[in-house]
Amino acid sequence: MPILTAANLTKIYGSQRGVQHEALHQFHLAVGKGEFIGIMGPSGSGKTTLLNLLSTIDSPTSGTVTIDQTTVTNLSRNKLAAFRRKETGFIFQDYNLLETLTIGENIMLPLTLNKWKVKEMKERLQLVTEQLGIAELVDKRIFEVSGGQLQRAAIARAIIHDPTVIYADEPTGNLDSKASRQVMEALQFLHQEKKTTTIMVTHDPFAASFCGRVIFIKDGRMFNEIHKGDNRQRFFQDILNVQSILGGNTDDFQTVRF
Repeated sequence: MPILTAANLTKIYGSQRGVQHEALHQFHLAVGKGEFIGIMGPSGSGKTTLLNLLSTIDSPTSGTVTIDQTTVTNLSRNKLAAFRRKETGFIFQDYNLLETLTIGENIMLPLTLNKWKVKEMKERLQLVTEQLGIAELVDKRIFEVSGGQLQRAAIARAIIHDPTVIYADEPTGNLDSKASRQVMEALQFLHQEKKTTTIMVTHDPFAASFCGRVIFIKDGRMFNEIHKGDNRQRFFQDILNVQSILGGNTDDFQTVRF
């Protein structure tokens, strides 16, 4: 049984009397527990709109999103906020970490909001930071660490409360190739060892090659879907091939050493 299901998702921007734009058209998606899915497509294709709808950041014009048997599109604003806080984790391109807090305090923020006990928070903090190789950073401030370390801290914050689904929006967008690899290897580790369910929007075929499945969107509709299999380098080439058919930005095509 899928952990997340989207049925007939449609999103229209603009007023009924003004100019309207249909960003997503009757979109269907089923995500199994423990899947690592990439969403790709040209600029304006609807991939970010889809992620926002799946993650409950935005609401659809029509259609439903069901997460762990809860139809979240039917929840009131207060219940939706509580659901999002407990059941979802977010990783953003620009990290979204608070400058006034230490790295450790940033990571523990979801537990603080969910009113965990201090001892339990510190135990969980030690666990996730050791898993991601950033345990020595917990007392540092944001300006004292690198971009790759900041993104691994953002990943730690996203997973510390064991959410049902993690949503990642261009998690390697601000990183160099070395830091991008470290971040994607961290997400791959979580997928393999903790069976986390992750949905990631990316323009980067290298990042997408870490996923088990990549769906491609064009003009708000499903264009294609490919699966990794046993060879990541071949999967990377398959991603490039679909991108070329889609007419994506050739700047996204990267030469990568595997």
